[in-house]
Amino acid sequence: MPQDKYSVFDEIIEGVQIVDSDWRYVYVNNTVALHGKYSKQELLGYTMMEKYPGIETTEMFASLKQCMTDRKHVQMINEFNFPDGSTGYFELRMDPVTDGVLILSFDVTKQKQAEYFLQHSNALLEEKVKVRTAELTAKNRELEQFAYIASHDLQEPIRTVANYIGVLKEDYSDQLDEIALKYLDVMNRANHRMSQLTSALLDYSRLGRDREIKTVDFSKLVKEVIDDLSQVITSSAAKITVEQLPTINAYEVEMRQVFQNLLTNALKFKKKKSAIAINISCKEKEEAWQFSIQDNGIGIDKIHFDRIFEIFQRLHQRDQYEGNGIGLANCKKIIELHRGHMTVESVVGEGSTFSFTIAKNIK
Repeated sequence: MPQDKYSVFDEIIEGVQIVDSDWRYVYVNNTVALHGKYSKQELLGYTMMEKYPGIETTEMFASLKQCMTDRKHVQMINEFNFPDGSTGYFELRMDPVTDGVLILSFDVTKQKQAEYFLQHSNALLEEKVKVRTAELTAKNRELEQFAYIASHDLQEPIRTVANYIGVLKEDYSDQLDEIALKYLDVMNRANHRMSQLTSALLDYSRLGRDREIKTVDFSKLVKEVIDDLSQVITSSAAKITVEQLPTINAYEVEMRQVFQNLLTNALKFKKKKSAIAINISCKEKEEAWQFSIQDNGIGIDKIHFDRIFEIFQRLHQRDQYEGNGIGLANCKKIIELHRGHMTVESVVGEGSTFSFTIAKNIK
């Protein structure tokens, strides 16, 4: 009897079954009985169609027929719907034998359920990320619009104050004592700083609007920035070394501003009685270009590394170094437009290296 011939398979953990040319079970082991939710006695001698009505319309049965007809090995993952409404997944390996077809089955239901759960979880996560990204984008637009309106509308009262200060000094200076004139000078300087801050805020809010990707020769761009700063460079006897820079796709106007800001800072924050030395370089990474601007200036304490990229954050008094505290925030925002990130490495008294990446595909 076939059952005796194949009894060696009775206790193995894989399912083993043999069906003959009439699709009748001639051997099943204990694992198949467990998988199939029938006892061995309830399966042996019966056809597959009798025990699992509709099985003849399945992909699994088509593969079984192929193996039976062509007498060749067939392998597949089968989704099996049991009569009680449950579903199982089995890896099937079918091979022709003398008595019909031998089917080895491996229950992969848990793996498939885990795979489905992971896919479902990923889909939910992606959807949440999309929703959150849309919310953040909307919030950013609101903030940019607020910054634009606030800085734009503030310009008018600032100009008004400046005009009246000018009128007071020009028309009434002979009626004002020295202290009153000094107060007007203080008010004028404060008003001027306010004007600079609102202008900087206006520029910050405009970043990224109407931008255009171009093929940019960074060697040429940096040379033009250096030429623009030639007077400061000459007066400070600074030495700027520029290594080979690539020609890549970028937002040209915005990147010009990044180098303008970083070079200006490197020239500004110099050590006393020390010649300024600045090096500009670039390395190609797998998915991005990494630029670096290294200087030998006063350096930055590492506790301030994150703070310096925030808007209106200053580490020095205005009487020490000029500036509006928005330059590095602008740089960071521009680099993020290029799907990159910006970092700083620095040691107080030894200089700083500002690095940023530009994605190779920023569209």
